[in-house]
Amino acid sequence: MLDLITNLSPRETQLLSGLGNSTAKDIYHQWLVDTLKSAEANAYVEGVDATYPDRTDPTRYSNVCQILRVGYEVTDTERAVTNAGFNDRYAYEAQKALKEWSNDAEYALMRASMSCGSGSAARQMKGVKNFMTSNNYTDASGASLSEAMLNNYFQDVWDDGTEVNAVFVPMKLKKKISSFTAGATKNVDLADKRLVNAVDVYESDAASMVKLFAHRYVTVSGDTNNDIVGLDESKWRVAYLRKPFTRELSKTGDSTKGEVIGELTLECLHKDAGFYGANHGDI
Repeated sequence: MLDLITNLSPRETQLLSGLGNSTAKDIYHQWLVDTLKSAEANAYVEGVDATYPDRTDPTRYSNVCQILRVGYEVTDTERAVTNAGFNDRYAYEAQKALKEWSNDAEYALMRASMSCGSGSAARQMKGVKNFMTSNNYTDASGASLSEAMLNNYFQDVWDDGTEVNAVFVPMKLKKKISSFTAGATKNVDLADKRLVNAVDVYESDAASMVKLFAHRYVTVSGDTNNDIVGLDESKWRVAYLRKPFTRELSKTGDSTKGEVIGELTLECLHKDAGFYGANHGDI
């Protein structure tokens, strides 16, 4: 038997590993968001007293910390016999569980709907898509994503004071964006046998150096058509109440039990720092 294990199951951790980290101090995580007054004509007569316009109070944002757990159990017989591909089945399952935990965390960061929980219901964070109440285009009515639409999304975020630097789309929309020309013509050396049709960074007037990510959880089975999410990543963070760790659980039989557990939430420093376009049609 070949001493090798192949696993093609996908891993998706762009938000979990790509966003900055923060620390939550309670299960109910809160932070403040403020704004500046609008720019206006401002000129004073020499020597006059100052004026005191009304000041706005900061807005309180919040999210709840979600507990994610992935358990694993290996019989003591399995740990004793000689295995192919690994020395210790328990250690192997612990490594798999960590990867599975990361996938589940990524899914929650993108898609979860906030629930405060109860004695019988688990707490759930509010994910990116549900935080996006501003610049939220809830129904493209199946329209195919166009380059003009994408640039309009970028401009709406720019109008609010920041720029998108990362876009997350299902593979169908990633391929669509790769077909955009941005007004340029591609020239290929005939001696080069390769044909490249992929765009990983997009530049526009309202957003420079935008990274493009094909993401598996922006749109999943059961969703209608295809969604697109754009973020200013500097305004979004993963706040940990408990960073993920493995632990062995009490022994109750002839097996060894363990789990990966962690508690975290999504921190949105401003809901205008991104856009969400829903229900774009297929290519």
